[in-house]
Amino acid sequence: MGTRKNARDLTATEKTAFVAAVKALKAQAGGRNYDWFVSTHMQYFAVVNSHRYAHQSPSFLPWHRQYLIEFENALKVHNPAVDLPYWDWTVDRTTTSAPWTSDFLGGNGSGGNGPVTTGPFAGSANWRINVSSSTSTSLRRAMGGTLPSAANVSTVLGVSTYDASPWNSSSGSGMRNRMEGWVSPNIHNSVHVWVGGHMALQDSPNDPVFWLHHANIDRLWSQWQTRWGYDSTRYLPGSGTSGVVDLNEVLQPFTGVRPADVLDHRPRYTYA
Repeated sequence: MGTRKNARDLTATEKTAFVAAVKALKAQAGGRNYDWFVSTHMQYFAVVNSHRYAHQSPSFLPWHRQYLIEFENALKVHNPAVDLPYWDWTVDRTTTSAPWTSDFLGGNGSGGNGPVTTGPFAGSANWRINVSSSTSTSLRRAMGGTLPSAANVSTVLGVSTYDASPWNSSSGSGMRNRMEGWVSPNIHNSVHVWVGGHMALQDSPNDPVFWLHHANIDRLWSQWQTRWGYDSTRYLPGSGTSGVVDLNEVLQPFTGVRPADVLDHRPRYTYA
């Protein structure tokens, strides 16, 4: 069982190992290499087989939980000691704090929405963008705006109902749509916008910070589950709802994996 640590608490050795594993996955030919994860996110961002799997639906949280597991397992092929870290943006809120250091993910892009200029992912020679809705072959960032606060997070974690009809981006009640960020206080979405560049696009996994951001979203969901329950009755809808993933429907493209299978992460990993 692994332990996911706050990016600010990683040792120099752990930072180096994570970066090396990410780059090794990027260099891997075929199979579930890094670019497979990018193209998969782009595909499942929209409607697939009349279902919304990754976004604007109840399966937003379990889909990304399994997606993180798949990515973490892919990294472990290259280094079994690597666990996904998370970025707690309620604490580290500047463009120079963790994880934006030159020895880890590097800093901001140049000139507003330009290529990243520092760190191991700066420039196409170090980190080439191959799959994107943009034409840039270099990773881009445009940090700025407002990040969610601890008070915003507390508000979302205080909502006891997981999700509500009509089970999409217009759902006015329920925790999931608030966590995803289509209604106030706009948690997940606003972080993508704050980082900007590729993180503001559907190919957002091109920026390795994607994984740290979503690990933090998953961590917050785990806190909600600790408060309100890990049992399957907490996930809604249970069954018979058209166009969304019910409790026991498969989370495509993850063969045989249902929301019910990933509700309890604790046998697989914990958060420090």
